[in-house]
This record gives sequence, structure tokens and C-alpha cells, in this order.
Amino acid sequence: MSGREEAGVAVQRALAACMGPAAAEQLAVAQVRLAWAETMAETRLERGPLSSRVRRVTGGTAHVEASDPMLAQELGLRADALVWAVNQRMRGRPGATIVLIGLAVSVGRVEA
Repeated sequence: MSGREEAGVAVQRALAACMGPAAAEQLAVAQVRLAWAETMAETRLERGPLSSRVRRVTGGTAHVEASDPMLAQELGLRADALVWAVNQRMRGRPGATIVLIGLAVSVGRVEA
């Protein structure tokens, strides 16, 4: 086990001891959300009124809500590349235990 993996396991144990068993899962989802936001900023897919966010993650699929149908379509077209980019951003981060395998995009009213 590498030093990063050991650090991740230690963070998960500390969270479970302090905040309960669901804390590690909440941290993992938070890491997905952070990596998504970073990827959206880097790719400039969020500009002006267009925005998106990860609502939940189930079975390796990130369920993303886009603020506009055109943005949702663009995210769908780039799904494979976006999943790869988010996974790359999460690699080695403590608590980032989720590996995305897919993206499900819907249109909704994204709140800040």
C-alpha cells in the first residue's frame, strides 16, 4: 500500500470514529463534487448562467444536474472525457474512494 493509500485509509478510520460510518462516504462524494467543479472550471463549461453540479453518485455513476438543456447535451457528448478528467483529479486525494464509470445528466434548476 502506498503512502497516499495509507493516508486515505487513516482519514476514513478517523472520520468513522468521530462522525460515524457514513462520514467516509460523504467525504468520497464531496471529493467527486470538488473534482467536478474543478473540471468544469478548467474546461470552461460553466460560464455566465450555465452551471452544473453532481447531485449524487450511485454505482459509479455521477448524476449531474445541468441548468440548461444545451449544457446538458454538451456534457452528455463529453461524458467519457469528463469522467476520465474527474477520476484523474481525484487520484491520490485522501478520502477519494469513488471511481466514476459513467455520467447521467439531467436538466434542472441548479442552485448556488
